[in-house]
Amino acid sequence: REGGADILMKGIINTDNLLHAILDKEKGLLPKGKILTHLAVMEIPTYHKLLFFSDAAVIPRPTLQQRIEMIWYAICSCRHFGIEQPRVALIHCTEKVSAKFPHSLDYVNIVELAEAGEFGNVIIDGPLDVRTACEQASGDIKGIVSPINGQADVLIFPNIESGNAFYKSVSLFAKAEMAGLLQGPICPVVLPSRSDSGLSKYYSIAMACLQVSGDCECRKQASQIANSSF
Repeated sequence: REGGADILMKGIINTDNLLHAILDKEKGLLPKGKILTHLAVMEIPTYHKLLFFSDAAVIPRPTLQQRIEMIWYAICSCRHFGIEQPRVALIHCTEKVSAKFPHSLDYVNIVELAEAGEFGNVIIDGPLDVRTACEQASGDIKGIVSPINGQADVLIFPNIESGNAFYKSVSLFAKAEMAGLLQGPICPVVLPSRSDSGLSKYYSIAMACLQVSGDCECRKQASQIANSSF
């Protein structure tokens, strides 16, 4: 809070202990009105580029406003990594919108905002499943036409269960290299799983350094857009 450190990093402690300190209303690191969420990026041997995803650690079931903020955070991080036109896929178990799954209705609103230019130079589509978002052949077989075209840069998951399961599964079975940060606090917060590799923790620090050194204008616009959309 006093500016004496640029980055905060979790050690061998439970995540909820660190979050409790960050969210403390008097001494915490989250500015009033900001949304705390988690953004990760991974390098998968079988995917041709980096893949960002959110949220695997903080928000159980994001509201529409929280999803909009999550997308803005992801856009900013993509820009720090040199991705000028991020392709954001809104993930579901199917490509169909249904009232049985309220988040799929949120996706319709988000896509409409994107088409209206609210997110700037970004491609957003959904609902899509992970395979359709990341493999064009899958969409072709299903007859799905999407501007993502199997080239997703960002996956926005419907809830923490799906995001966390994806995080752990891909790192274990696909040997993906990971990096992850909390988004929203006044400084980057590195939040690795205690079982993550040393290399993953190193990459997370590097990701935090990119966030410290880069100043993304869209981060300043995020709350304004989210608030004006309701």
